[in-house]
Amino acid sequence: MTERTLVLVKPDGVQRQLVGRIISRFEERGLRLVGLKMVRVDRELAERHYAVHRGKPFFEGLVAFITSSPLVAMVLEGPGAIGLVRTMVGATRPSEAGPGTIRGDLAIEMGQNLVHASDGAETAATEISIWFTPTELVDYEREIDRWVIGPRS
Repeated sequence: MTERTLVLVKPDGVQRQLVGRIISRFEERGLRLVGLKMVRVDRELAERHYAVHRGKPFFEGLVAFITSSPLVAMVLEGPGAIGLVRTMVGATRPSEAGPGTIRGDLAIEMGQNLVHASDGAETAATEISIWFTPTELVDYEREIDRWVIGPRS
């Protein structure tokens, strides 16, 4: 089933100049990029994104980090995109992320783990609506899709 998911290249990924490498991994896998923008995150947007963590001891640290520098937000689409992206990103703790994953290859500390990826269909829908308006998402056909995901039914 075709799904859409949100991915954020966090401030550390932007500062380390890894945005292109991270996007390339998703594109090379065959996922379709349907939304992309650089965002300077304000406190209100950060609090909306991390609302599920409000009241937890690490909430203020999350907000401070995500507002510390611009990030890149994207929406990816493809069959099973949510699970596929989570697998490609790797475990939250980079020390537990396998080789070949973004975090396993490029991150060391949990606080600087480079990317955020939606963890389920409901979360993806909510997060996409926080970061993108419907007009910022582009539906299009790619000729390559028949070679990557096969014919559409």
